[in-house]
Amino acid sequence: MAIVILLILCNVLLTVIFKYFSKYQVDNLNAIVVNYFVCVLTSSLFLGELSVPHDFYLRPWAWSSLFLSVLFIVGFNLMALSYQKAGLSLTVIIQKMSLILSAGFAIVVYGELLTVSKSLGMIAAILAVILVNLPDKSENILPRSKWIILLPIIVFLMSGVIEILLYFVEVSGKMGGDGMQFTATSFGLAGLMGSFLIVYRIIFKKGAFKLKDIYGGVVLGLPNYLTIYLLVYLLGKGWDGSVLFPINNIGMLVLTSLVGFYFFNEQLNKLKVLGLICGIVAIVLITAI
Repeated sequence: MAIVILLILCNVLLTVIFKYFSKYQVDNLNAIVVNYFVCVLTSSLFLGELSVPHDFYLRPWAWSSLFLSVLFIVGFNLMALSYQKAGLSLTVIIQKMSLILSAGFAIVVYGELLTVSKSLGMIAAILAVILVNLPDKSENILPRSKWIILLPIIVFLMSGVIEILLYFVEVSGKMGGDGMQFTATSFGLAGLMGSFLIVYRIIFKKGAFKLKDIYGGVVLGLPNYLTIYLLVYLLGKGWDGSVLFPINNIGMLVLTSLVGFYFFNEQLNKLKVLGLICGIVAIVLITAI
């Protein structure tokens, strides 16, 4: 359970770092790409050798790693676009619903046990996501164009697919004990793809690469690496996906809200407090034996 808590803490740390990105005007794409290479360096230091195998393209997980790296880059850009066009509240509410996809996949495809307690926990988790992110009455959560709603829906699907892919690669045996190499290779490939995007932006859109973008990427690297590696590690240790994915998402939601309240002066109205209570109840129910 200590590793699960560490996983949740790393996810929360990512949200705090992104808040400071906005404050100090760090370019998200530049920092994210630097972060991917820092992830490779971090895993290499842990492993004691280069964590991206020279024959990675021959490994059983090669295609899964390539697909995951594409999801990292495309998903990040679509998420940023959804925040801008569809709004933060709507995007977060729909995105966090991805726990339904990943948990549902584990239950339906791999036959994980669905108890009454777990079912009630899922319902409580969904309520927590909605209540915590529901905006004030004065805010209109729906976008002006009906087509823009497709953006958060695509983000929702991609978030779910990432979790499902991680679960599938581990449970199917394709990982074969290569969790660290698989994670590092996925980040490394994502970094290469992102580098092409940066070069394109610099040449054709006169983008800039600032020193603070590098600093931001370095700070982001370790917790971002751990959010994926620890998830893979816990699945490899026998955690059910229908338990781990909801706990990770809801634990992050609850703790992020509390961090925002205590350290960033974010308001907690009655609905948000009720949402946090639902989140805690969800974790208790889902983990109940």
